[in-house]
Amino acid sequence: MRRLLLVSMALASVVLSAACSGDDDGDSGAPPPATGCAADDRKDIYTAGLSKPAGALSVKLVDATPGPPIKGTNAMTIEVLDAGGQPVDGATVTVTPWMPDHAHGSAVKPVVTGLGGGKYTVEKVYLAMAGLWQIKIAVQPAGGGPLQEATFQFCLDG
Repeated sequence: MRRLLLVSMALASVVLSAACSGDDDGDSGAPPPATGCAADDRKDIYTAGLSKPAGALSVKLVDATPGPPIKGTNAMTIEVLDAGGQPVDGATVTVTPWMPDHAHGSAVKPVVTGLGGGKYTVEKVYLAMAGLWQIKIAVQPAGGGPLQEATFQFCLDG
């Protein structure tokens, strides 16, 4: 019985080692493993200019670098508009990457900088792994008013 247990443990070790091994450079020539993104109907299809409602405001994803977002570090430019389509300047904008299926965010806090004309750059949007990511954008207009939030959802393969 003890021998069977030892053989089983050795076999399990070999199987686990093979499953975790791979090229250090990540370029095996094989496509990355599927994450189910093709069939995930929760995701947004990235296009420059994609817009989402945020209460009485709207948030437009002017562009993303790279576009569409990828696993790793991303940057984007957003535009915040009021109900009349006018740019919202001086707002406090907070961006929070969130993985709803794993119930965790990112280890890196995005950096938001106002550009004027209702536009804001968002740098250091770190998406650590494949799967569905929500990019939650909270906007607190200058001078107060209710916090407004828009959520973009992107599914990353690989």
